Amino acid sequence: MTAPPGDDMLSRGLRLLTVLADNPSGLGVSAAARIAGLPVSSAHRLLGRLASERFVAYDEDTRRYALGVRVLEFSRGFQRSPAGYSAAADPMRRLAARTGLPAIAGILDGDEVLLVLSVQGSQHLQLRSAEGTRNPWHATSMGKALVSTLPPAEIETLLAGELAPTTSRTLTDPEVLRGEVARVRARGWAEVDEENEVGVRSVAAAVPHADGSRRPRMAVSLGAAVVLTSREELHAYVPALLACTEEIASLLA
Repeated sequence: MTAPPGDDMLSRGLRLLTVLADNPSGLGVSAAARIAGLPVSSAHRLLGRLASERFVAYDEDTRRYALGVRVLEFSRGFQRSPAGYSAAADPMRRLAARTGLPAIAGILDGDEVLLVLSVQGSQHLQLRSAEGTRNPWHATSMGKALVSTLPPAEIETLLAGELAPTTSRTLTDPEVLRGEVARVRARGWAEVDEENEVGVRSVAAAVPHADGSRRPRMAVSLGAAVVLTSREELHAYVPALLACTEEIASLLA
């Protein structure tokens, strides 16, 4: 196997970490090497070095490698850094306390929403809301809120991409989604009703973005169980959601 130009040890190690992040249950060295596009010998050597630095953990019983504790330390350090999202934590905690619903923040990464921060509410819903989780933009209220802020050409690129259903209620027709995004842009917030998770509805709004800011635009959502919170009740929390995003914008600025 011939390495591509510029494929140095650092890029190979980072590629292995990315592969392990995508396979949280762990991988054997051969599988990790195959997915990362590396010779087994190189992958074995790199994984050993990463394990010695605790970026990777090795289970001798299963002979599998998985992400190590140093990665978690990096994640916490990122959240506290100027590039992180810790400034959103207090406004989101107040929003969750006021509504009783979990507040979740995410950014648009390609055609997916990457969750970067979550605060549990008193309802303690079992949502797919762990930080680092990815969801398709077209199935989530955060995704629709974020996409509504993009230039028309970028919206069309996303609409031309894969729009696979997550549940039986996921909107997948490009023309329907185009109209939905336009409505979100006009009113300033988005909603989904069991489009990403069965039994869950949510509303979301994008955090106002300073002109010229290089920080990825962020959105905040409130999730609710369909059996506990009606659409009308969830809509009543939208003013509090919008106030939260305005506060976050001022703090990030």
